[in-house]
This record gives sequence, C-alpha cells and structure tokens, in this order.
Amino acid sequence: MTRTTMPWFETLTDSVTALGAAALEAQRAWQAAQITTHHYDCLRVRPLEGTVTDPGRHQGLPPVHPYEGMIAVLETFHMTHEHGLRKVFITAALSYGYGAAWAIQQVIEGHQPEAVELTVRGPGCFVIPDGLVPVPPAMPSLDGWPGAKRFEQARQRMETADVAGEYAADLADEDYLADHEASAMHDAETAASDLPDAAFAYGQLAESALRYALLDTRHKHGR
Repeated sequence: MTRTTMPWFETLTDSVTALGAAALEAQRAWQAAQITTHHYDCLRVRPLEGTVTDPGRHQGLPPVHPYEGMIAVLETFHMTHEHGLRKVFITAALSYGYGAAWAIQQVIEGHQPEAVELTVRGPGCFVIPDGLVPVPPAMPSLDGWPGAKRFEQARQRMETADVAGEYAADLADEDYLADHEASAMHDAETAASDLPDAAFAYGQLAESALRYALLDTRHKHGR
C-alpha cells in the first residue's frame, strides 16, 4: 500500500505523529541548550586571576580579565540561544497539541481529514489559533478512554502556565511595581516556565486520545 492509497485515518494519524516528532526534536535541542548555558554560568565557573594590559585604555580603568570576559560573552550568547530555542519548542509543542485536538474534533464530528490543517508561518513554525480546541469536557466520546482524566488535567496544567505567562507579561509592562506585585510577577514567571513541557505533555495525551477516537473507524475499515 502506497501513501496515496492509505486510508484517511492513517495519514491523519501520521500527520499528528509528525507534529509530535517535531516537538520532541525541539525539546531535545532546548534541553541541550540549557545544559550548555549552565556550563558557562558565571556563578559556577571559577574565575582565573590573569589580566592583560591594553595600551589604549585609560590608566584609571579596571584591569582586563580575559578569561572572565570570555565566560561572560559565552554565557550571554548561550542564554540568547537557549531562550530562542525555548520559543521554538513552545510553538512546536502547541502545534502538536492543537493539531491532535483538532484531529480529535474532526473525527468526533464525522469528518475525514487526511491531515491536520495549520497555517504555516515559516520552516517548522505554525500559526496557533487562540485557544486549543476542543477542551476535553467537550469530547464525551472519550469518556471511556482510561486517559481522559489525565488529558483534562494536562489541559488545565497548560492553561495555568499560559495564564501565568500573560499575567507576568502584563506586570512587566508596568512602570512601577509595589513589593507585593514584584513578588507576584516572580511567582507568575515561575509558573509560566512550565508552559513548553506542559504543552508537550498535552500533545502526547491528545495523540493517544486521537488513536482511541479512531478505534471504531479502524475496526470498521478492517472488516
């Protein structure tokens, strides 16, 4: 059987699986970047005392420490790289979760799409509509699936991190923060840091839910 003759539910499942594989690669790249950044943490690395003399510098300026300066440059570079990959992972994980949830809804409504529909922004980057659809309670056909409760919990975990991120961003835009507001922003940023992993976990459960939703379709096709 060639791909062009595969039934719609097989190519739809492959589409979601591909989104999951892309998110996994992004997660691995981000995790590797985190490790590399840690290696150049100025608080972890023991500085060396050696200095260099720059004849063009003013005599009153502090001495130049080449090792310490290089560590600082590398830390900044790797932190920028890490933050960029975090954004890539978030987008990939949300695309995975949205795509799987969208596929489930299509199956529940009796449609037969051959692939997930997403607007492409660029290589490996998709436009995520507002809100992942549908929310688990809107999928009564999944009530018999053993993972239904964990699926709903994953959705709530992801929403909590997303809302926390928006709240932290709103506070960061303020010109002045009282002590309690600064503390609240810190707590919100901590909660928001869970978003990429939460979104990926949601996508994994959504993919499993899709396979469950397709059980009857596969059974009927196999007759």
